[in-house]
Amino acid sequence: MHRRQPMRVIEFDRVSKAYRLGMGHSSLRETLARQAQRLIRRRSSIHDEPPFWALNEVSFQVEQGEILGIIGHNGAGKSTILKLLSRVTFPTSGQIVTRGRMAALIELGAGFHPDLSGRENIYLNGVILGLKRREIDAQFDKIVEFAELEQFIDTPVKRYSSGMYVRLAFAVAAHVRADLILVDEVLSVGDAAFQQRCLTKMHELHRDGATIVLVSHNLWSVSTFCNRSLLLRAGRIVAEGHPVEVIQNYRQQEREAALARVQGQVANGATRDGACNQEPIAFAVKSELLNAEGKPERAFSPDDALILRITYVAPQPIETPAFVVQIRRADGVICCFIKSSADDVPQGVYGEGSVVLRIDPLQLVPDMYTIDVRLEDQRRALVYANDTGGIFHVKGYLEGAGIGGVFQPRARWLHPSDEWHPVPARSGGGQQ
Repeated sequence: MHRRQPMRVIEFDRVSKAYRLGMGHSSLRETLARQAQRLIRRRSSIHDEPPFWALNEVSFQVEQGEILGIIGHNGAGKSTILKLLSRVTFPTSGQIVTRGRMAALIELGAGFHPDLSGRENIYLNGVILGLKRREIDAQFDKIVEFAELEQFIDTPVKRYSSGMYVRLAFAVAAHVRADLILVDEVLSVGDAAFQQRCLTKMHELHRDGATIVLVSHNLWSVSTFCNRSLLLRAGRIVAEGHPVEVIQNYRQQEREAALARVQGQVANGATRDGACNQEPIAFAVKSELLNAEGKPERAFSPDDALILRITYVAPQPIETPAFVVQIRRADGVICCFIKSSADDVPQGVYGEGSVVLRIDPLQLVPDMYTIDVRLEDQRRALVYANDTGGIFHVKGYLEGAGIGGVFQPRARWLHPSDEWHPVPARSGGGQQ
């Protein structure tokens, strides 16, 4: 007996999409404006410019029941793929085949009429998505409940907040029982609780047989929700496979690019220092990353010590100074916040000087990090100066692609023969 092969829901075959910059003609108003511009300036200034290729010879397939995550920097071509799949635009070359009923959530409030109420827009969107009136009636209460808009369902959507818009748009798309669901980054508009409900709902849709394509910058969502991922760069697929491996590739590229930018900034900064000496003296802080031997360093291991030397210029005395250090992961997650106390730094900071912070061991998981420093007055809650953007990376494999936390504590598993002594619990009760 032959096993039935899964059906291909999406076939993307050598698809390219080119835009001629400044040549949009999507409406009568834009066309008239273009004709007016041609009367003022030479046509050759536009036509001589080469086209911008948003996608270039992209090919992939999606099987029924898959959850495909598409990641990459802004402008890599992610949203272009969703627009092509949903036929918002059409390819310059190549062929696209999709099968089954499709629901697309690729733009905030797409398909909504601002003067219609939420109730009317549910029916309008349902018809656009291919539902019959009785199907919309059957799902109406569930849509309103999911969107949490019972009180505002008869209010024109032009009075909705962005969060209300996206809740209603997702609720409609999630209840049409589509075979293929396209989801863009618009879910980031909702709060954390709503995003979690959306993920839970998409899990339910997947269990019911839906195929899902998700575009997101939230690598945690991609790694935990998707079973396959594509990495785009400059309109091409540069990695494809298991989400964790693809995200690892992506973060490694980010790390290398960031280090290259830092090296360029350091080189440019050396040429600007002389000119700065001619400017009026102002409050300033400057941070320098050093290794345990006191040498400049940008790459550390989790067990290494990181030395941060902070030099400052204070043209006026600061009676109660404090130095604040914040370390952030490449995606903006705050890893640690360190603030000096009155016992850590000299009081009455004035003139030029320096302080040193030693973090030993660093104990951050391998990834890319940014370190920010500021000088403030504790008593007056006044920030005098800051130094932002010092970048370093922690060497090693990005286990879990940066999604498994930021702290790497020293720990070991104990063998049954190892001696260990549990800490006795405190006895309760009142005063003796």
